Amino acid sequence: MGRIPLSIPYLNGNEWKYIKECLDTNWVSSVGKYVEEFEAKLSDYVGVDHGVAMTNGTAAIHTALKIIEVEEGDKVLVPSLTFIASVNPIRYCGAEPVFIDSEERTYNIDPKKTVTKIKEMINNGDKPKAVIVVHLYGHPVNIGPILKVCNDYDIKVIEDATEALGSKYKDKMVGALGDIGCFSFNGNKLITTGGGGMLVTDNKEYAEYAKYLSTQAKDDAKNYIHNEVGYNYRLNNIQAAMGVAQLEQINDFIVRKRGIAKEYTSTLKKIDGIKVNEEEKWAYNNYWLYSILIDENKFGITSKELYKQLNEIGVMARPFFKPIHTMPMYQDCEAKIDIANILWKQGINLPCSVNIKPEEVKIVIDSIVNLKR
Repeated sequence: MGRIPLSIPYLNGNEWKYIKECLDTNWVSSVGKYVEEFEAKLSDYVGVDHGVAMTNGTAAIHTALKIIEVEEGDKVLVPSLTFIASVNPIRYCGAEPVFIDSEERTYNIDPKKTVTKIKEMINNGDKPKAVIVVHLYGHPVNIGPILKVCNDYDIKVIEDATEALGSKYKDKMVGALGDIGCFSFNGNKLITTGGGGMLVTDNKEYAEYAKYLSTQAKDDAKNYIHNEVGYNYRLNNIQAAMGVAQLEQINDFIVRKRGIAKEYTSTLKKIDGIKVNEEEKWAYNNYWLYSILIDENKFGITSKELYKQLNEIGVMARPFFKPIHTMPMYQDCEAKIDIANILWKQGINLPCSVNIKPEEVKIVIDSIVNLKR
């Protein structure tokens, strides 16, 4: 059996054509028509007024925090169960993360615990500056209660939608729900620019400031005048060209991803000891990664043992993210975590590339059904 990757790009559109145009015309850096075109088309797709293309999703989150003036001494609520890029930018700003537990059904930040923590902090005279919600593995956060309490107390909401482009909360695209949305176009994402990211917002001032900061904070480019610290965070034209081509195919990509998820779910939900991640009634999941939970008492082995066996036969499964509060540089941060620890122990993601073949999905399923226990 050949190797079945977790999630790899599908380049089957105008990628070569648009990139060749960049090379033929010498427009290869952060200035070029495709940068602005990608910003316009992606923000339009998400349903917001402005997009600022950046080098990666981490840069977008960092810039978002700078825009809302997160600084030393501030506190930002964030889930512990996420990729570390959701958290590190908080420390880039000199601020402190406050880790919030997950809910079991969606794996996302728990809205009830988030609201409770916000009110507790306010009552203690320690109002958080912002909340970062992460739409983990593609499933949207149940963000309504979080948005309400943050609106009531003037707390900014940043959406880390880096894994969830095209997913929806109550028919509205993620990334368009909070004050600022952040996307990633890494090689394993739904659409890719090889690297790259995007900050999106309806706030014109935020967008203008994001573009200013991400272009080295140039006040007078010809005379090299800079009045504050900026960053070299702008996406280049070649990557943007690739992004435009990928975005042209996104609806097909999501249909494929959801079809793959349906195929997995139809069989795996019948296996004792496996819990599948079906979308909530209010949600539309792009199924960036297909996730399952393993109850070792019923299934016979742990998720980590399943992960090991699958990888040994060429099925490139992956464990869940390790909760960030357990890592050395964040162990001193405030965290009351129960569910996220369980999810990390039980969770595994299965191969679900956009172009995975039906026979490969069957191999993955059969490998799980027939593995040694």
